[in-house]
Amino acid sequence: MLHSKLLSAIAFVFGYAIITSTAIAQVMRYNWESGKKFSYQMEVVVDSDDETVSYKGIIHYTVNDTNANQATVTYRGGLSESKTFKQRASRFGPRGFGPPSIPSPFSEPTFRGKTQTTNKLTLTTRGQTLAMEGDSQLPYLLGNISLIPFEPLPEANQRQWAFDTGVSITEKSDNDRFGRFGPFGPRGPLGGNVEASLQAAGEQSNFAIQSKSGDLVVVKKTYRLHTPSTKDNPELDLVGNGTWTFDRKENIPHAYDMQYSLKVKKGNTTTTIPITVKYDRISAEQLAEMDAAEKQRAAELAKAAAEKKAMAETPLTAAEKSEAIFAMASSDATKIQSTLEILSKKSLPDPDPEIAVAIEKHLASSNRSIAGAAHKAMAAWSPDYTIKKKLEKEYQGPAPLKSTGLVVESITPLYVGQLVQAQRKNRGRFWFAARIKSLPADGQVELEFLTWGKVNTRDTEMVSRRNIQLAPPELEQPNQAHNVVKPMKAAGNSRTWTDATGKFKVDAEFISVTDGKVNLRRADGRTMSIHVEKLSDADQLHLKELQETESENPFQLN
Repeated sequence: MLHSKLLSAIAFVFGYAIITSTAIAQVMRYNWESGKKFSYQMEVVVDSDDETVSYKGIIHYTVNDTNANQATVTYRGGLSESKTFKQRASRFGPRGFGPPSIPSPFSEPTFRGKTQTTNKLTLTTRGQTLAMEGDSQLPYLLGNISLIPFEPLPEANQRQWAFDTGVSITEKSDNDRFGRFGPFGPRGPLGGNVEASLQAAGEQSNFAIQSKSGDLVVVKKTYRLHTPSTKDNPELDLVGNGTWTFDRKENIPHAYDMQYSLKVKKGNTTTTIPITVKYDRISAEQLAEMDAAEKQRAAELAKAAAEKKAMAETPLTAAEKSEAIFAMASSDATKIQSTLEILSKKSLPDPDPEIAVAIEKHLASSNRSIAGAAHKAMAAWSPDYTIKKKLEKEYQGPAPLKSTGLVVESITPLYVGQLVQAQRKNRGRFWFAARIKSLPADGQVELEFLTWGKVNTRDTEMVSRRNIQLAPPELEQPNQAHNVVKPMKAAGNSRTWTDATGKFKVDAEFISVTDGKVNLRRADGRTMSIHVEKLSDADQLHLKELQETESENPFQLN
């Protein structure tokens, strides 16, 4: 954390102020009136070996109330992160390996300073942070962005002063497999639910007035934060030099320009990360111009969005419809694709089914660009298609599904390859996408569970029908017509089965019929599959009777 900004977000102990040299004409103090507002344009650039990371944005302050000793201020703002990646050089040629690098501890997405947020600060007139509500933490030991502008001020009219503190750096410890380190602010012992450890650090800031120009006082600043290495934590050493400018008339910070060098030592590896931190106050006139430009831009975007919406919701004229159908029926690939792209931008309450039919013909086009445009256009012109694609995605697995309530009973026809949803062992009452692998005679169902549309042949379970539900009827099922297995009385149907020639016979128990084959189990437990048409007429009739007998009384107990 830079200077005293760690102190408000994590444990801190104030040291002492060293006061030397001669007085200046006016004491510097944060002395404001309620309602005062001031803003800054801030930029942080981190130049590591692999990438350059920039954080830019505008931060705002509003003074809520004050007294002779302190003020309560509301911070509003945040910085946007952008990255430029570098091509790393190798020590051993283009395909070699360079020196080992330490994983970056500073890319956590939860740093609140990288999003728009609000803090409430209570500051003394000398810049001591008495209280802070909220979190605006930045990475790279930069601390809370809301506190960065406020440096500690001298006790009296001194030209030089120093500020020493003992601080504790909170280190995240949530079993991160990359072993990341660094300060994660209030997500640790000060109220977060993430396990954390504290690492002691020493922090020192030295200030010396460098020059004055009217009401602006330029102060030279040197800074160091150092923490020794421990068994579990690296050694951190953050050193900085630069200037901080204070406006004695407005009693607020005016500008900041600091160059830092962060050294992270872990084992025998040391990584050095240069960091630049700058901010400049935005005048009321500049802020008004920026607000006006932002409002104009927002109005232009809203107008463009309204025009786009109106165009999307305007039905095709008879001439436009004829032209679109004619274009999609042509052999001109360019014309087909451009027409599909135009149609994909439509959003009509009652899409024309004729247009949908013309689009559908291109879904399986060998031209990938045309096929892709057709799928987008079909989503705009066929509500059923949109539902179907959504279901297809959901039934890829492995995420839990919403229950359909379509109960599978003993008489419910099922077939191998059918997509269903099922409750798994030891997974609570959640429903998951699965494919029927087999239908044993004991009434159980063997399922293969899906992960991103693929079946893991080792991830199978025998599931009771009461733990299975049918998928929505809108979901397209594979080979349903050929694979249907109607429920039959399988148990106790051991008989002598004969082939159509009468030469071959086998004593076996019926299991199921799938893909036009009857599945049988012999007395020795071995199973076999025989094409139904290869069975004798008597056996084929027996299979038919099994089906019809079961359907005569749907309430018959098995």
